[in-house]
Amino acid sequence: MSESRTKLISAFIALLGITVIGTVGLMYFEGLSAFDAFWLTIVSLTTTGYGDIVPQTVAGRLFLLAMLVTGLVIVTYSLGTIINIIVERQFSNQRGNTKMVKAIGNLSNHVIVCGAGRVGGNVADILKAEDTPYVVVELNEELAESMRKGGHLVLQGDATRDEVLHAAGIERAKGIICGLSNDAYNVFVVLTARALNPGLRIVSRAVQPESVAKLRHAGADKIISPDQIGGHRMAMAMLKPTAVELMETLFAPLSLEIQLEEVLISEKSRMANKPVADFFGRGVCEVMLVALIRESGVKMNPAGEEVILPGDVLVLIGSSRDLKMIEATSVV
Repeated sequence: MSESRTKLISAFIALLGITVIGTVGLMYFEGLSAFDAFWLTIVSLTTTGYGDIVPQTVAGRLFLLAMLVTGLVIVTYSLGTIINIIVERQFSNQRGNTKMVKAIGNLSNHVIVCGAGRVGGNVADILKAEDTPYVVVELNEELAESMRKGGHLVLQGDATRDEVLHAAGIERAKGIICGLSNDAYNVFVVLTARALNPGLRIVSRAVQPESVAKLRHAGADKIISPDQIGGHRMAMAMLKPTAVELMETLFAPLSLEIQLEEVLISEKSRMANKPVADFFGRGVCEVMLVALIRESGVKMNPAGEEVILPGDVLVLIGSSRDLKMIEATSVV
């Protein structure tokens, strides 16, 4: 239990205790009803002093005097504790927000994840495992704080608002993932994001099948229906369990040995304008070239004499270590 929470509980117990003692004591010394004794206790502790009920006996006055002195100390301590906790929380939030804004300002070529629910949370976990720069935008304060505690960079705010997307660095981002649970919000985010950064890659969630066309018309590059994909995966797990297990292995986080990776060939790459056989094949490396993607189309299992061109995307399967070596070669 945190120190602030312990102090708050102690203050509450002290206030409750002095109130109960005052009520019972006044009932005993003054013969007041439970409500009148409680009323006089609260009026006295809050220093309101209406004067409608006053102690009549010497014992009652002495008791009330002792309770007032003790109660004043307890009330002062309790109010001080509450104010201190509020100030500490505001200071902590401000300091955290300052660090977060600074960290987001340093991001470039990153991914913006809208929504930290079941879908967005899983997306953030995968991006973190892949060591991809990203920021999560979440409106719910508790969910945003929970994501921060999980080690994610989170911006609390409404992803449908321009200023929030600007704060998330949408001009410098390479993509945005709309994982909100409401299709109307996702459509609005897609429209806004496309207007703010026309070159952005946009992937959106579609809760309802009829929303797919609207999201595509709004400017989404890829639309994912979790329910449809989940149903397909369940059916395939029953019909083709081995193939599904292989795909799950390939798309698992980097902790597993075998990975599926895509590599973009740059102009300065050592692979550019050279045949596939120089880099892939038996005795060359342990990485398998699955497909070569270029504007003219996709070539599955390209032949060794196929020339790799700048701008080509290579789809590879291999170990994490070997894939990192190939990726480094592609940009040098």
